Amino acid sequence: MDGGKPARSRRRWLIRGLLALGVALLVLWALIPAARGVSLLANRSSRAAPNPHAAGLPVREVHFSASDGVALAGWLAIASPDAPTVILVHGFKSTRLSMLPWARYLFAAGYNVLLYDSRGCGASAGWGIGAGASEPADVIGAERYLHALPDLRDKRFAALGVSLGAGDVILAAARDSSLRAVIADSPWADEQPQLARMGALPVGPFAIPLLPYEPALVDALVGVRLEDARPAAVVGSLAPRALMIITSADDANATTAPADQQRIFAAAGQPRVHWIAPSGGHASAAYAHPIEYEAHTLAFLAQYLGAPA
Repeated sequence: MDGGKPARSRRRWLIRGLLALGVALLVLWALIPAARGVSLLANRSSRAAPNPHAAGLPVREVHFSASDGVALAGWLAIASPDAPTVILVHGFKSTRLSMLPWARYLFAAGYNVLLYDSRGCGASAGWGIGAGASEPADVIGAERYLHALPDLRDKRFAALGVSLGAGDVILAAARDSSLRAVIADSPWADEQPQLARMGALPVGPFAIPLLPYEPALVDALVGVRLEDARPAAVVGSLAPRALMIITSADDANATTAPADQQRIFAAAGQPRVHWIAPSGGHASAAYAHPIEYEAHTLAFLAQYLGAPA
């Protein structure tokens, strides 16, 4: 009997198994950038329109288009047709509901407020978000909708954005001079932290290099280039319109480091205001210091947008 034949057969199967495993791992490694890029943009949260009664304000449902045609949904609360209007822009994969605390105190102060779901969020169209690169078109669409609305005789508009929305309102104002004042709460300076993250997969103390196609894939899915979304590079064009930056001193978010927010402020023209809250963490100064937050933002709006009559 040839006892070596079963052994050779087992070795062949072992080699084939190892080769199959190696190919599977190689394919998995090659697909990581695609999976991560889609995950960055995809939004699986509820897409149902919220109940207006949850607002605690006399809101009405409104629908309008972003400047690039994406269908958006939101709420408009009109305090007075002769009052200025503040457009509220939420953060990463959030909805208009997250901006209700801002809407309530601004409405109580006499401002009209428009809060809406950004693309890919809430009841607005789009399977995914634009990671900050295409959302400025949402802000511009909101301003154009308000400008054409006969219900509003006062055509003074400002925008207040939080986190992802903070960078978006800067980018939108750089492209559309109709926004008279901008409040950016915890803004991002550019997409470099996000782009740098795409080059490797962290595994414990190690970083596994990846195929470098994730940025191009995300750009194709978003329809614009991430690297071109740079609030710090365009913020100077807002002048002589006013800019307010709000920073939490203990913001630990890698994409909105206080040093980057200072960089945006340094690049801005006059008039500009920088309020640094002593605590609160990322995009949470409004919750940690509500009285001071409201006082600072309302004073800024009264000076640079105009106080409601």
